[in-house]
Amino acid sequence: MTDKKWLIGSLVVLAVFSYFMTSFAQETIKITRITDQLRGGSQPSGQERHIVLIEQEQGHPYWQLVEQGAIKAAEKARIAIECIGPVRNNMEEQLKLLEKAIASRVDGIIVQGLNQAKFNPVINKAVERGIPVVTVDTDAPDSKRMAFVGTDNLEAGRKLGQLVVKATEGTGKIGVIIGSESAENQLQRLEGIKRVIREYPELAIVDVRSSNISMMEAIQQAAEMLQSHPEITVMVGTSATDALGILQSARSLKRKDIQIIGFDDLPDTIHAIRNGEILATVVQQPYRMGELSVQLLENHFEGKPFQDIRYTNADVMDRSSPPVADGGKTP
Repeated sequence: MTDKKWLIGSLVVLAVFSYFMTSFAQETIKITRITDQLRGGSQPSGQERHIVLIEQEQGHPYWQLVEQGAIKAAEKARIAIECIGPVRNNMEEQLKLLEKAIASRVDGIIVQGLNQAKFNPVINKAVERGIPVVTVDTDAPDSKRMAFVGTDNLEAGRKLGQLVVKATEGTGKIGVIIGSESAENQLQRLEGIKRVIREYPELAIVDVRSSNISMMEAIQQAAEMLQSHPEITVMVGTSATDALGILQSARSLKRKDIQIIGFDDLPDTIHAIRNGEILATVVQQPYRMGELSVQLLENHFEGKPFQDIRYTNADVMDRSSPPVADGGKTP
């Protein structure tokens, strides 16, 4: 048994090391970038408004798409935009950056409402100082935020649950990797899955673990879950890199029987779907989220009416689906 555990541990370490080496150079660039931003940058000349997008993790593929959509809309509206965020997923660092944006007296803020108890007071502080706030990706409905743009995460979770039912025909043991144990969007997706699973007595979620929005952590947690619960035959990931981490672990443990369901449409996820290694994924529209968030602020600045809740699409992609190659650019 000890030799088996040692072998499994070695395989997981090799998978993590491989991922770490490929991302190390990118991480160095991100550290330099965020350091420069925290020191404060100059606002482009000739632009009347200055807004800030606070990302969950700079350089993360999902947030890069949100950023691209926001930058494109800001350029069109001639609004200066600064995109900042923690180098690694860190809620406290996001809150510090939110406080920094308020102190800088920016004209508008786009930020997640990851945890209402922590984010609501700071969001309210911004609004009380005359700075409109749009929550993106994750809402803070009880705050004074101006509007929310993003996925209906409870419904997206239901779609994940329905994929599980389809894959298992209503019978089986399920493992779930969520992006965070404290982020509202992740908890809503998990709740959506649970609501579907409760309708099927022969289906059961036997373990739920957090990846902390990290593929390396997803690999580790998935490996430990599969080792502790060999009866699991379906695994679900609720954030962008979770399914890829599950796939790495399943490969290392030679568990070809594991059916994997993921979230978002990273290129590696799409490739794995086409190869039959990942069953399906629920695809959000991060580019559109960034674009709409800026457009709502533009409408506010110009005194135009706007919707305070804008849900963007979340669609299922499987091997039979046409590719989604625009990062959610389609309205």
